[in-house]
Amino acid sequence: MNANTLCVFDGPSLVDGVRTIVLVTGFETPSINTKTGDMLQAYILRADMSPSEAAKIGADETVCGNCAMRPILVALAKKQNADTDLIPCYVDKVRGPDGAWQSNANGNVEHVTPSEAAKRIAKLRRCPGPCSYDCKLKHTHLSLWDYPKSGNHSRTRCAKIDHATDPLGLRDGAYGDPASVERRIWDELHISDRKRTSYTHQWETSPELADIAMASIDPQTHPDTDAALALAASLNFRTYRVLAVGEQPRKNERMCPEATSNGKIQCADCGLCDGNARAMAKGKQLLGITIPAIR
Repeated sequence: MNANTLCVFDGPSLVDGVRTIVLVTGFETPSINTKTGDMLQAYILRADMSPSEAAKIGADETVCGNCAMRPILVALAKKQNADTDLIPCYVDKVRGPDGAWQSNANGNVEHVTPSEAAKRIAKLRRCPGPCSYDCKLKHTHLSLWDYPKSGNHSRTRCAKIDHATDPLGLRDGAYGDPASVERRIWDELHISDRKRTSYTHQWETSPELADIAMASIDPQTHPDTDAALALAASLNFRTYRVLAVGEQPRKNERMCPEATSNGKIQCADCGLCDGNARAMAKGKQLLGITIPAIR
């Protein structure tokens, strides 16, 4: 069995009822995502075809909803107007989601409840770095800004020499939209002392996610930025917004720390993109998060 991945949901999509699975990866080998750092990654996928195939034919609507960055929508727009500056989803489907999907399709992924997965997550720790040269684990993150570029950083081996000390967080929807499956999955998976990040393009129809997820806003899906920000605020969402070219964050927003630190602060360290629950508990307004324009 694949020791790195668990399936925590196998059931209908809330978007169109098509069978959908949620695979959580990173139990043994840390993610090589240089933006997030070492966080468990939850992939929300159609069960019947690979993510790359689904994106190619437009079947990704099952897990991505109405996101305007879906590749087939961008391709259709460019066919109608070759000069359009629309860009497709930047998630690499082949390196991460496709491999996890194939492993599950081959019968190599254990299926557990989200609560059982949470018990296993509770036992995991991440290595905060930097690691010493004598650790003998072939780490490539010998400094905080040199995150592993390969899968040779074994979590188990790292833990044995007490390098793994920090709680391990979870990224809801490393691919796919958290709103496309039942809310209970994220509630049961989440451990209160762990950092989480969560983003949804379906925030307009999923206000119940405001406490755990950021309203994802980009110029393609929401060309009227003012209207989108106002609506998100009325639904109690904090926002995660892609800036337009040349645009700066507004007074109630801050730039993503990963962008301002040149990658030295990763999501695994930050954890600001976790909805509004912390703000509501403290009775204050947390800033929205922005990232630079995607070109």
